[in-house]
Amino acid sequence: MLGDVTLTLGEAFGVALTGLTVVFLALISLLIAIKIISKVVNSIEGKKESSPSVAPAKAAPQKKVVDNSMDPALLAAIIGAINMEERSRVESFRIVSINEKK
Repeated sequence: MLGDVTLTLGEAFGVALTGLTVVFLALISLLIAIKIISKVVNSIEGKKESSPSVAPAKAAPQKKVVDNSMDPALLAAIIGAINMEERSRVESFRIVSINEKK
């Protein structure tokens, strides 16, 4: 493809550096585009959720029986997994119920 063209060591490093620069600039531009698009979509979804056109019906609060017989180590592991997945503080969420899938 290059034919009889030979590159010096400096030119070869220049070509490699140019290629790496183009690739990383493309990746950075994709990152920026994804951030912008996600902010736009989140703002649109936020407007849809806060629109008062469809108000959910309020249900009467029901008192549920709390089962505290779960192993504390298992409960701590579940809370830790939720904390890592949501990337939020433990105080920002509340576990209402835990059901085992069979």
